[in-house]
Amino acid sequence: MKGLLALLVIIICLSGCIEHKPRPEGSLNIIPIQVAEASKDVIEVVSQNRESSFMIKHHVRNRSVYVECYIPNFKFKKTGGNKVAGEGHLSVYVDGKKVDDMNTAAFVVKGLEPGNHVMTVEVVHNDSSSYNLKKTLEVNIQ
Repeated sequence: MKGLLALLVIIICLSGCIEHKPRPEGSLNIIPIQVAEASKDVIEVVSQNRESSFMIKHHVRNRSVYVECYIPNFKFKKTGGNKVAGEGHLSVYVDGKKVDDMNTAAFVVKGLEPGNHVMTVEVVHNDSSSYNLKKTLEVNIQ
């Protein structure tokens, strides 16, 4: 019985060490920060990492293009209003002409004529000024 209890204690001790594996050198990603506002109760920290990007997926079916966007730390709002960092909408262009403003991450562009088209999706602020985030897609409608 004592042997079984000792074995159980050893297994528990060894399993506790599994979570703290050493990390290889150079695997850390360090982002500098600055304190924007400090009070007794709250400290607001602002990241200085200015790298912004977004991902876009699309699928063509018949004469429609199904588009899905992923924009980290972004909140979709309707067109208009004050410029707020991290908020806005998408401006959609087909063949260089603005089609619409979208306030959702997924949308469908319907009724495209057969042939090759260039579609551009741009992330913009509430006041329609650019975030300088833009993706261009080439689509072929059969």
